[in-house]
Amino acid sequence: MPTLDPTVTVNVDDTLTGNTTGLSNINLLQPTSFKLIIDRKNFPNLEFFCQSVAHPAMDIPAADVPYSRIGNIAMVGDKLTFTELECIIIVDENMNAYTEMYNWMQRLVQTKPKSRLDRSLTDIAPPTYADITLAILSSHNNVTRTIRYIDCVPTGLGNMMMEATTGDTTQITFPATFRFSYFELK
Repeated sequence: MPTLDPTVTVNVDDTLTGNTTGLSNINLLQPTSFKLIIDRKNFPNLEFFCQSVAHPAMDIPAADVPYSRIGNIAMVGDKLTFTELECIIIVDENMNAYTEMYNWMQRLVQTKPKSRLDRSLTDIAPPTYADITLAILSSHNNVTRTIRYIDCVPTGLGNMMMEATTGDTTQITFPATFRFSYFELK
């Protein structure tokens, strides 16, 4: 992981002194260097069988301010918007990962929402929301960064294609999408 070089100082006039790059040990992030962690107690198969993750886009919509005889002027917006978190999950032969997502989504429409903090013993159903952590791994499989998506709820369970005519040996997968409140980069 690139690390900041403590010998580099930045002056007020933006000139560098010391090591001019400011970075040492530059290794590129590998496409397979990640691990997705979703509430291991309630969804153990979603973590193990995650094939890919599309980190969501983040936007600040511009606010148009009318100005006479010129038209609108775009000003910086006042809120962040995120696209959905998209994961591709490999289907095991018992369909455990698919069943976990299916049951989670069924529970959402059949029961009232339950907070992650609700610890009442009267209802043993898993919480409605779950935090999802994407661990970024180094070339030695050590966690270098984490992205934690807060209060995730599934919004889509995509198609699962089964074809008898396929010539290659790819695994059967399905897409799962989640909405979330915000994410933390650590």
